[in-house]
Amino acid sequence: MSKHRNDPRLKALENGLSITWTVPEGGGQSLTFAPVADAREIQAGDIVYVKWHGGHIVHLVGEIQGDQFLIVNSLGKINGWVKGTDILGRVTNVADPEPCPSVPVMLDQLEAAYQELIEQAQAAEDEARRLLAVVDDLRWYAGRIGPKRWDKLPRSNKWSFEQNLWYFTRRARGAAVSSSSFSIRYFIDHGKECVGLAAEILSLFEYGGSY
Repeated sequence: MSKHRNDPRLKALENGLSITWTVPEGGGQSLTFAPVADAREIQAGDIVYVKWHGGHIVHLVGEIQGDQFLIVNSLGKINGWVKGTDILGRVTNVADPEPCPSVPVMLDQLEAAYQELIEQAQAAEDEARRLLAVVDDLRWYAGRIGPKRWDKLPRSNKWSFEQNLWYFTRRARGAAVSSSSFSIRYFIDHGKECVGLAAEILSLFEYGGSY
């Protein structure tokens, strides 16, 4: 959450200007924010820059009821309702520093990053096995979800399997290159989170979230 008046996004949007912002923790992804002159232009699924508890956050619009907008994060966690006047900007373009590869290629990249992290940390055999099991689980879910649904949103406020996998793969690759100080257990937990999201995506497709 940003609470600083010197946030360049806030300054630009308050002055009616668009701004392109590179997300520091997002693997170099760049978001272009445009000011919102009329809240009626906002749609469910939009990424917005919104006033929140004395600061500002960048999250998704999950639902709209009149001039009330439900703010959620990419994992589906509900923040709460805000008025249209609290939404200062919305994302009009998302640019990755590199094209998103195919799911099979991402899985190979994730496995290679995990192997590098295991070697750097000189991980114990059981921890190495648990970390690599993340890739096996993701391959299994990729097969069950199927290529035709890899890039489909299971619902408006949820990322697709492809988007989630690309986010986690970039994080793991960045950590492997930078010789991350995080423990292997951190990456096991991080990877299991991705597996859990894959399971949820499959459930939403197959069972409508009734689980």
